[in-house]
This record gives sequence, structure tokens and C-alpha cells, in this order.
Amino acid sequence: MALEFGDAFGSNEAAGTEGIWVSLGGDAEVKVSRLGNPEAQAAYRKIPRSTRRQIEDSTMSNKQSDEFLATFMSKHILQDWKNLLDGDPPKDIKFSESSSKKMLLKYRRFRDRIWELSADEDLFNVEAEKDSGNSSKASDGS
Repeated sequence: MALEFGDAFGSNEAAGTEGIWVSLGGDAEVKVSRLGNPEAQAAYRKIPRSTRRQIEDSTMSNKQSDEFLATFMSKHILQDWKNLLDGDPPKDIKFSESSSKKMLLKYRRFRDRIWELSADEDLFNVEAEKDSGNSSKASDGS
């Protein structure tokens, strides 16, 4: 069977920019935008050259890098969430840019997961959109 380029490699640009809901398990979901979305690219270009050089050359300290990533991701990648709890006892954490940054800094594995999802081109391709019935939800495969 022949491979149609648009189906196999076409991007759902709206989903890449506006975000797509992804299950984290149970009722927990996050809405993430594609890492290379136009807003994120424009924001990255506005970062001072010296800072970009530190990022690209890996000369930024771990703490600075974590802070930078959490800030960038909370503004341009992580768009929303549902049913995420934290604290003792666990309480619902309402989504905001501030709470997003706090959780991205506090939980490295959460930050890594959001980064992985945003870089997963298969979540934002045309074929995935068709498979989901044009729904804005996608599964993490679990």
C-alpha cells in the first residue's frame, strides 16, 4: 500500500499551537502544545543571545536550567491540566502559569514528561487527528 505524505507526515498546526489533551493515567490530563509551535519559537528568539548560547552549549548551571525550562514550559508548552493533586493531604491544584511553573520545578519527572509529550510529533500529526475522530484528546499509550 502506498504512503500518502500528508497523512503520514502532515502536522495538525492548530493542535500544535492550541494544545492537545493527553492522559497521564486515571482521570489526570494535561494540555500541551508542540515544542516547536510558532509562539514558543518566537519567544525563544527573544531570549538574549548570551542566554541562548549557555542553553545550547550546556554551560548553564542545573538550577538555572531547571528555572529556565520551567518558566519557558509554563508560558509556552503546558496549557492546562485536569485532576492533578499535590500536598499532604493531596488537594486539587488549579492550573495557572504560576502553579504550572511550581509543579514543573518541584517534580523533575513531570517536567520531563511534559517535554517528551511536546516533542512527540505523532501527537500532533494529521493521522492522529483522524484516528481520534477529530477529538482534541490523545492517549499516552497506556
